[in-house]
Amino acid sequence: MAERVRVRKVGTRDGRPTMLDDGHVVEGDELMTPTPGEPYSVRRTVIEHEGAPPVFATSPVRAVINGSDGSIVVVTDNSRYRVEVIGR
Repeated sequence: MAERVRVRKVGTRDGRPTMLDDGHVVEGDELMTPTPGEPYSVRRTVIEHEGAPPVFATSPVRAVINGSDGSIVVVTDNSRYRVEVIGR
């Protein structure tokens, strides 16, 4: 089941390309759950700037970390994102 989520970029590995600044937030509906080896995609419902694509996709996911506090951290090839589920 797709979730309504808020995704915040929390860090970029040193020396890697930076597509979004740390702290950047995307909100929308998941196209699929975070799966290692697959890009993580969210259909945007909040467009932060003119020309933003309707779908936000991170790099392929290397790890999905489930925190004891219910948080989800998605680690991609060059960045780390915190995923907050805000609805269904």
